[in-house]
Amino acid sequence: FHALINNAGVRGNIFYDDFLTVDDYKDVWEVNTCGVIRVTQTFRDLIKKSRGRIVMCSSCVRVVCVPAFGPYCSSKCALQGYTDVIRHELGSYGVQVITISPGSFLTGMQEIQGLKNMIDTIWYQSSEDLRDEYGHDYLTKAKVFVNNLQAKMLSKDTTWVVNSYYEAIVARRPKLSSIIGWDAILLFYPISWFSPFVQLQIVKFVLYLLDAPIPAAVMRKKKNLKSN
Repeated sequence: FHALINNAGVRGNIFYDDFLTVDDYKDVWEVNTCGVIRVTQTFRDLIKKSRGRIVMCSSCVRVVCVPAFGPYCSSKCALQGYTDVIRHELGSYGVQVITISPGSFLTGMQEIQGLKNMIDTIWYQSSEDLRDEYGHDYLTKAKVFVNNLQAKMLSKDTTWVVNSYYEAIVARRPKLSSIIGWDAILLFYPISWFSPFVQLQIVKFVLYLLDAPIPAAVMRKKKNLKSN
């Protein structure tokens, strides 16, 4: 048994935590984190006997978590912790544990109409008070933002991802951690070098450049501060 590839994953609901429930988090953790742990533990003894390797599909959001991706980010951060632990534990058996962290690539998880339908569902399930807090035009702005973000950030060529998996499986001395995708290499990974405060300012600036929607309550507060 040469290699175990843990590639299964779900996006789950994407929206600000104000709109999400604990079940939104559990649904993603069940697949992205607990599912990987179950599969790994099932095949672990075979991998140990063959001195094989385990390949984990993580994400660039494990190095810099971003707004609205709470369930997904937390699942990948937890997966990274598990990966680091078993890399130490299985190393003495000659087992290599490899992490591949892709950026934004066009896959079924990123299908635009599905994203818009998800946003609609979450919005209309929320309370009237919460919709008032964010502003009733927030829904439209959020869908426009997602559409524009896809056009600017997504890479349609997944060859990079496929090649990374191939190298992880067949290379004699594979990289134990690979971050792939231009957004991951040029944006997420460099931001991760800074302190949390600086990361906060950089992400805020990037969201400003991308014209991310701002809750109406925040805008009203800023307006009141300026008028005082």
